[in-house]
Amino acid sequence: MNNQYAPYGTLEVGPSTPMSKATRNEILKVSGILGLCILMFYGLSEFSGRMLATLVNAGAFDYNFTTQNIIQILYTLLTILVPFAIGAFFIKRVQKRDTLLLLDKPKSGILLVEAVGIGLLAIVVANVVTAGIVRFFEVNGVVFDSYKPESPTTGYQFAWMLLSNAIVPALVEEFALRGVFLQSLRKYGDAFAVFASAILFGIMHGNMTQAPFAFMLGAVLAILVIVTGSLWTSMLIHLINNTYSVIMTTLLEHSDATVTAMATVSFNTLFSIYGAIALVYLFGMHHGRDLIKARYQPGGPALEGIRLYRRQAWLYTLVSPSMLVALILLLVELFKTVHLAE
Repeated sequence: MNNQYAPYGTLEVGPSTPMSKATRNEILKVSGILGLCILMFYGLSEFSGRMLATLVNAGAFDYNFTTQNIIQILYTLLTILVPFAIGAFFIKRVQKRDTLLLLDKPKSGILLVEAVGIGLLAIVVANVVTAGIVRFFEVNGVVFDSYKPESPTTGYQFAWMLLSNAIVPALVEEFALRGVFLQSLRKYGDAFAVFASAILFGIMHGNMTQAPFAFMLGAVLAILVIVTGSLWTSMLIHLINNTYSVIMTTLLEHSDATVTAMATVSFNTLFSIYGAIALVYLFGMHHGRDLIKARYQPGGPALEGIRLYRRQAWLYTLVSPSMLVALILLLVELFKTVHLAE
């Protein structure tokens, strides 16, 4: 039976029904496969990084802007797409599903328009909160390493950067995180799946200047995928966010502070207005608190049995050896980017 659109699959959801042994075993298997996907991501990242450094030092090729972006594309495909595509194959067999990803069109066009607006508002809020977090730690003597891509100087280079830093990551990361990871865990509770995928999305970025932003936006994207019933929703919002980042990176390098500030304020204002209108329209057109909750809250109203499953789902996901090791490795790498100010 294909349960990709059912909030809880075939799990028992009675007020006091305990989780069955079969369900516990299934979670352990699914978590184990997902943990192996993350370990493959980590291992391939380490291997490809060292291999690249060796080849560059040996003068095997000219490491210019174009080459750098081609390598970035190949790196994304190798370290994220390949492991999670393999994982999706085995998870479908474990969960006995015909399909795993929500690749149909969104439930309605107006719902997609609303979702994009909410996603853009989330980008603004997540950026502001992340900047505040970084600033708070800096004031208190803690600094974070940050990733700063080389800025393009020509239209040709801009196109390459757009492909490697916006288009490919938007498709591949959404396939892995809001596709394979989120949809694999939704069977055991939507709220659990949303926050688990958001946590992984945050720590996979590998630095504390991006992790809080990725966590917050990841949670919103996961909810919007569930609400609209389509992975294309999060891919579109992710693409807009990354394109915005590429544009701002270019402006920061090649424009004065006034132009950059005006562009930042303009984008944030437009995103905020669009998002506010989307929120008002979304909730204003549906009357009744229960109806809104049933339609827009992930999984609908939370029964006591569902809450129980969420707690147990966390437990059985984290006790999976491969998942536990994978999370520890990613957290270690993440906190390597945190330093005390000299």
